[in-house]
Amino acid sequence: MKRIILTTGGTGGHVFPALAVAQEIKDRFPECLILFLGGRGSEKDMVERAGIRFKGLPAAGVMGGGIKKALKSLWIAHALVLSLKEILSFKPDAIIGFGGYAGFCPVLAGWMLGKPTAIHEQNSVPGVTNRILGKIVRKIFTSFEDICGSFPAAKTEITGNPVRKEILYSGSAAKNKSILVFGGSQGAAAINDAVIQALPQLKKAGIILRHQTGTADLERVRTAYETEGMNTEKVSAFIHDMASAYAEAQLVICRSGASTVFEVAAAGKPAIFIPFPYATHDHQTGNGNCLAKFGAAIMIPQKDLTGDLLADKILELISDQDILEEMGSKALSFARPDAASAIVDGVINIIGDRTVRGVA
Repeated sequence: MKRIILTTGGTGGHVFPALAVAQEIKDRFPECLILFLGGRGSEKDMVERAGIRFKGLPAAGVMGGGIKKALKSLWIAHALVLSLKEILSFKPDAIIGFGGYAGFCPVLAGWMLGKPTAIHEQNSVPGVTNRILGKIVRKIFTSFEDICGSFPAAKTEITGNPVRKEILYSGSAAKNKSILVFGGSQGAAAINDAVIQALPQLKKAGIILRHQTGTADLERVRTAYETEGMNTEKVSAFIHDMASAYAEAQLVICRSGASTVFEVAAAGKPAIFIPFPYATHDHQTGNGNCLAKFGAAIMIPQKDLTGDLLADKILELISDQDILEEMGSKALSFARPDAASAIVDGVINIIGDRTVRGVA
């Protein structure tokens, strides 16, 4: 493996698994060159922070509009031409897509040029981009069992969701009554609202909070902490060192995107999941239920979420260390720490396979 293109865009839920695979490639093939093709959004900072070369493609402005809208947009022709040029110039051994509209054209271009291509689907219900690409790529990796039958079984492999190694080995140095709160890389206003409402009860119980608010809500949440007389030192728009954040926490309150679910499991942390109700096909509920069925998490639908309910659930769990430890152990049993390695192994196989086109 000498040259690899990784491609995706949008939220950390798409980008973090790609970065975990990049890390695995670097560890196993130190001389391998990696090019990341993504949208022109927040992924650029995430990728460059990881020391990976990044090239932006047009894709912004159609998120949530559906693939039909995307195909009618002027950007897709431009992105396809740019992708073809980058692939011809970079000469990758393979192209791996991790979902999202920004990853559509590079994978399609790779297939058109006869390059080995693969995708990874993070969620329990696949997104439309990967459902289309699944028909042409050589290999499909999934985090969860494909219960919807979205992909051809013959070329689909369940690997789990790749998790960054610093989180895999973050340890369990949890402080007493410490809770980590976050709503994904962009924050979640509904979770922030509930935590603000719960602050009086949490303060009274001596709960220590580390809270990722998202940029839009940072000042509002900090003001609420200050009003309640609580420490704002660990209230931030974004947490770059998630390994430390997980390690310090006894309990995690968060959305249930696939990356989050597998990170929580890999860190061995009990969780309260509050799925984003407007996710495509309600896939976050499906993701979170997979861990909840293990007894490692509890679910609160956003429509039921209040500050009082959240405080009650937190205090119920945090007051019973035996339950927390049992939930943490069950979370670890769900984790797939070898996910990134399995994907790299699979890509090595398709690189060595002369049959690179994967039309179903």
